[in-house]
Amino acid sequence: MTADPATNVTIVDADLSRAEHQHALVTMLDAFMRDPMEGGQPLSEQSRREVVPGLRAHPACYVLLAWRDGLPIGFSICFLGFSTFNARPLINIHDIFVDSAVRGMGIGRMLLERIEAKARELNCCRITLEVRQDNRVARGLYRKVGFDQAVDGTERIAVEFWHKTL
Repeated sequence: MTADPATNVTIVDADLSRAEHQHALVTMLDAFMRDPMEGGQPLSEQSRREVVPGLRAHPACYVLLAWRDGLPIGFSICFLGFSTFNARPLINIHDIFVDSAVRGMGIGRMLLERIEAKARELNCCRITLEVRQDNRVARGLYRKVGFDQAVDGTERIAVEFWHKTL
């Protein structure tokens, strides 16, 4: 647990067997989905039902919850992966979110610092994440804490994130 007395914010490792943490995560995921950067639509009923059991069943999932005055205000969902080139684990930040009402208070930085501490504890070689090109605020925070666009090889060619929807 990490606490910041100046902001009254606490970051905890989520225990998804606890109803309080389950509810907090679903509430924050819904707020995340409703954010204009994520499309502005509520979390689907199917996702509401299936996300917690799915995360609980995943063997390499780390969830952090941010609380302020007893209310959830943010979260991160990370997955442990493995770098074959470095023969060491890595952490991917799949989702990170801070409620718009409390942005600018350093909560995103607190979440990122906790993730980095976990990555160091696990001897990870790196932390990865995705960010929209038009999300200037998030990109600014990520740069401040040491993230940059991925590059490959001695020529330092930018790496793109691709996907195939199934």
